[in-house]
Amino acid sequence: MADMNSHVPAALACILGVACLLTAAPAAPAPRVSAAVNKQSDIVARVGDLAFRECQLSNAGRSRAVQCARMVVPEDYTNPDSRSLSIRIVRLDARNGSGAGTPLLAIAGGPGQAASEAFLNLDHMFPDVARYRDFYLVDQRGTGGSNPQHCDLDDEALMQVESDMGQIRQSARECLANFDGDPTLYTTSIAIRDLERVREALGVPRWHLFGVSYGTRVVQHYLRRHPQVIRTAVLDSVVPATEALGPDIALRSQQALDTLLDRCETNTACNKAFPDLARGLNSLLTGLGDAPRELVYEDPRTGGLDGMRFTRAHLVGVLRLSLYQSEQLSILPPMLHQAYANDNFTALARTADAIVKQMAGTLAIGMHNSVVCTEDVPFFAIDGPQREALSETYMGDLVVRGLEVTCDEWPVGVMDEDFRSPVTADVPVLLLSGEADPITPPAYAEAVLAHLPRGRHLVARGQGHFVSPRGCLPRLVAQFISSDGDAEPAAECLDRLQAAPLFVNANGPTP
Repeated sequence: MADMNSHVPAALACILGVACLLTAAPAAPAPRVSAAVNKQSDIVARVGDLAFRECQLSNAGRSRAVQCARMVVPEDYTNPDSRSLSIRIVRLDARNGSGAGTPLLAIAGGPGQAASEAFLNLDHMFPDVARYRDFYLVDQRGTGGSNPQHCDLDDEALMQVESDMGQIRQSARECLANFDGDPTLYTTSIAIRDLERVREALGVPRWHLFGVSYGTRVVQHYLRRHPQVIRTAVLDSVVPATEALGPDIALRSQQALDTLLDRCETNTACNKAFPDLARGLNSLLTGLGDAPRELVYEDPRTGGLDGMRFTRAHLVGVLRLSLYQSEQLSILPPMLHQAYANDNFTALARTADAIVKQMAGTLAIGMHNSVVCTEDVPFFAIDGPQREALSETYMGDLVVRGLEVTCDEWPVGVMDEDFRSPVTADVPVLLLSGEADPITPPAYAEAVLAHLPRGRHLVARGQGHFVSPRGCLPRLVAQFISSDGDAEPAAECLDRLQAAPLFVNANGPTP
C-alpha cells in the first residue's frame, strides 16, 4: 500500500508554508526536565525516567543534531519475559528552552516510515507550536531506530507496480524469512501499547498528537484506547479506521490523472504547448509496455552518468506519486511531452530514480507488510465489475494483486477486535484534507468527522496529500493546539490556496 506511504520522497518534497506568530503561550503541566550536571556524562537532558543524549540524524541528505533516548519494551506484551525491543525516541526541545507547554507526539505514515526521518524538521515546519513545547518522535516498532524491518526489492516492487506476481511472491517469502522477530506483533494495535509506555516513562500527563496518512490511523486507535491522555489531535490526509486501503487506489489515482489532463486541455497555454497530451501519454504507456527504454543520463547531483532500463512500471510510479503534490504534478506535462514527442526520457528517469532511492532508504517493507496484511488486505471485497474497472485505469489492478499475493505469504498479525469500528472520542480533533488528494480524499475525513463531536475539518483547495505545510495551515494548526482546540480556526485564509500553475516548458508556466 505504499500509497499511504511516501508523502515526502525527495523528488516530491513539500514546499513549507509560512507560519505566523502565536498570540500567547499555552499553559500546561510539564514533565520534569533537568539538564545534565555531571560533566563526565554525555546525557544532555533527563525527561521523566528517560535520559536523552545528543545524536546526529539525517533525512533527504541533511543532518541535524537532536536529542535521542532508547526504551526497552517487550516484543510480546502477553509474554513480558520473552524477547525485548529497543525503541528510539527523539526529542526536539522547545525553542524557548522551558518546554512548559504540553508536548506534541508526531506519528509517521507509510506504513513503514520512521517518525525520526519523516518529521526530523517538524519543529521548523511548525515553529510557533514548537516555541513553548517539546516535540517527540517515536520510531514505530519495525521502523527507523526501532528494530527496522527493511527488505531488498527491485524498482518495480518498491513502486508497487510490479507485474510479475511470481517475483512478488518470492520477494515476500524472502522478506518474511529475514524478518527479525515475530511479524504478527508489528501492527498498529501493538504500537499503541509502545506509545503509552513511552508517555508513562516521560512522565507526560497528556500530549497533543499529530499524524499524517497512515499515521492518522494510529492516532485514531490511540484516541480509542486512551482518550484521557490526549489534549488535541491533528489528522492530516485521513485514513478512516473502517477503510481497507487498496481497491480504490487505482480508481482515485485515475480520477486525479484525468483532472490533470482536463486542466491542460482547458488551459490555453498548456493546450497550445501540449495539444495531444492525453494521446501522447497513452502512447507512452503502450510503447513502454511493449519495449522498455535503455537510458544513460547525467546525474545532476554527482555529474556522473547513470543508467536505467525505464519500464512502463517506472512511468506508472512517476505518475502515481507525482499526483500526490501540486508542485510535482505541475511539471508532468513538459516531462511527458519530452518523452512522447522528442523521445527524451531523462526527466522521467531522474524522477523515478529519486523516488526509488528515497523509498528504498526510508520505507520498512517488513513492517509495512505486517500492517497491511492484518488491517487491510483481509478485508478486501472486490467483485467482478470492480476488477474490470481497475483494469481500465492506467495502474490496472497491479497494486491490489500485488498486495493479495504478498499477504498470501505473510501471517495475519494482532488486531484489536474494535480496530475497524468508527472512533468516537470527546477530544478536540482537527482534520485536514487536500481537495485533490489522490489517495485520502476529503470524503474520508468527513466519514471520520461524523463520529467526533469536537472535530473540525478543513480542506485545502487544489492541494494533494499532506497539506499541513500549505499556505496558512501552519498558523491554523498552531492556533488549534495552543488553544487546546478551543479557538475557531480563521479558515478564510485557505481561500487563497490554489493548485500550482502548469508548466508549459522547462522555464515554468506562462506569466
